[in-house]
Amino acid sequence: MPFIQRIQMMLGFSCVVYILLIVIHSTSGFVQSSWGYHHGVGPNRWGTLFSTCKGRRQSPIDIQTQDVVYDKNLKQFNLSDLDKVDEYRAKFENSGHSVEVHLSDKRLRVTGGSLPGPYTVAQFHFHWGSVNHRGSEHAINGRHFPIEMHVVMHSDKFQTVTDAMNVTNGLAVLGFFIDVGDYNDEFESIIRNLRNIKRKSDSVIIKALSLSDLFPQTTDYLRYAGSLTTPPCYQSVIWSVFVHRIYISQYQLDQFRSLGKTHYPGSEDLINNYRNPQPLNGRKVTTNVQLLFN
Repeated sequence: MPFIQRIQMMLGFSCVVYILLIVIHSTSGFVQSSWGYHHGVGPNRWGTLFSTCKGRRQSPIDIQTQDVVYDKNLKQFNLSDLDKVDEYRAKFENSGHSVEVHLSDKRLRVTGGSLPGPYTVAQFHFHWGSVNHRGSEHAINGRHFPIEMHVVMHSDKFQTVTDAMNVTNGLAVLGFFIDVGDYNDEFESIIRNLRNIKRKSDSVIIKALSLSDLFPQTTDYLRYAGSLTTPPCYQSVIWSVFVHRIYISQYQLDQFRSLGKTHYPGSEDLINNYRNPQPLNGRKVTTNVQLLFN
């Protein structure tokens, strides 16, 4: 075979290999972003995309109160900084998997709670169901609640959640169960703006709100070591699941559910957007109170 022809064949083969590598790389990038709850790769198969989702310290969990250990050394949280709402604004966004309130004020710090230092609040978001007996990610003695709110914080040693998410104790999350009760005025700015973020990536700037006003009056909590409940499921989270519930009205709850009933692409993930409880695998759950749920 002439030398020139051999070169052309080699170049052709190289081009094919190069194109294949591009396709594989592009497909890999696409797969990495295709996780979901009801479209794409579902929670039971997240481990096929992210090996960390198959770890032994995954969240959420079903907390069995008879196995919870009282720890007198667990301190109360200091949430006083969360009332600093004079200047900052919050970005309320539809992520396609939840609704998230992103906070940019570095003064919003949480101390105490036997955390290894101060943590800065980055965002909070919600997981909810289509029925009142299912929606929360964590469970208590097998019981779920309509909604669960997660307040995501990163250690002050890091600038962002991304920087901290793959470092042991880099993140801490405050988890709150939300149940049906009276109309909750503190949630008004959130509920009112849900209609403004119906599509994925829609966002709106909302007025400053006092996070501590959203919380229950006490800081009794359950503590365990776990993970992010969404991919990449990094096992870097100090979890504090609060004992006392937040209450909103049935009408307010239904406004969350309405997002999953639109006909916009991907809206099906905006209802029943929860991961099922994961194995405890020998982990201990502790608490700062001796009397738990009734």
